[in-house]
Amino acid sequence: MRTLLLTTAVLLAPPAFADSARDVHRATLQSTEIGGHSIAYLDLGDPADPAVMLLHGIPTSSFLFRDVAPRIAAAGYRVIAPDLLGHGASDRPDDLAAYATAARADRMLALADSIGIDDFALVLHDVGGITGWQMVGDAPERLSAVVATNTMAGLAGVRPAPVVMQIMGGEVSPMEAFAGLDDPAAARDMAKMWLDQGWSGPGSAPEAEIDAYGADLQGSSAAYSGFFAMAVPAFLQGEEGLKADLAAYEGPTAIIFGENDLFFDASIVVPDLAAKLGTPDENITLIPGTGHFLQAIAPDAYVSALTEFLNTNLEK
Repeated sequence: MRTLLLTTAVLLAPPAFADSARDVHRATLQSTEIGGHSIAYLDLGDPADPAVMLLHGIPTSSFLFRDVAPRIAAAGYRVIAPDLLGHGASDRPDDLAAYATAARADRMLALADSIGIDDFALVLHDVGGITGWQMVGDAPERLSAVVATNTMAGLAGVRPAPVVMQIMGGEVSPMEAFAGLDDPAAARDMAKMWLDQGWSGPGSAPEAEIDAYGADLQGSSAAYSGFFAMAVPAFLQGEEGLKADLAAYEGPTAIIFGENDLFFDASIVVPDLAAKLGTPDENITLIPGTGHFLQAIAPDAYVSALTEFLNTNLEK
């Protein structure tokens, strides 16, 4: 297991970006229709290079990868970063079943098909892991590598955001919890709750980040209700099947983790992931002083760890 040493400047000063960064990012996205829904995605790099798919979690989108995707592409990879259905610039259908895990995984595999990608390295962040683990089980032969970045494969060490704890405790239904997301102020408050915990606690997330993801959350009540009503219960009930799927995967795996993640206790979650994925110590990188959204907080360290693993394990 490696621990990357970072300068204080990197840890305390995430990359600045203009107020229009969200709009600029969206202008770089392409889109295609998958199963009757428009799916937006970032596609960078030479199509002849090995492909890497970056899957986001909540409350994010491909916008999370805006600083790291170009650098990964520059290292010799074709980078695909989709907006999952209900997120970012992708469609937001009202049908809750559209957000079930199997449907989400099928959609990502179909996206790869639609843009001519047969196999790819799958890089998972946050609850993007829930979709990704389904892909590992459904199509392991298509995955040239699997990288877990601040995600989980079970509940051990997980410290959910307050709204998620209320849902899991039965205090509110998913539909009740996310009913207010059509309201801009409520959407921004929800984004702030997740981002503050994802940085380093109350008041820590940059205001521009909160504004960007608050805007993305507007109108996504069905997406979040559907995810927590359809995908999360199935994930919690299926850990034994998940363990079997991950144990059966024979490709190379890596774990890159912000060590100070307030959602996922690295001292518990990283060993759990390593055991289930069979990840060797040399492919585990901890980034100290870094929280959950390490792609935005410490992009240099993230890209360095990821490209070193890819360069070692993928054929160019």
